[in-house]
Amino acid sequence: MRSTSRQRVRLWFGPHQIADHIGDQPGAARYEAAMRRRFPGLDVTSEPVPVTADPADYSPADLHR
Repeated sequence: MRSTSRQRVRLWFGPHQIADHIGDQPGAARYEAAMRRRFPGLDVTSEPVPVTADPADYSPADLHR
């Protein structure tokens, strides 16, 4: 699957996702840096958003971003 220039950044409290942000690479990098500063003890992940042919493959939370 191809990826776009969009990134998905998530903040985790153990196994629980507590924040989710999808944006262009520069904005996602700023968001990731801010989350790492604000919550130094929590895990922050960042991955490319895959390109899909069907918008239904995204969750409703992804579609509004």
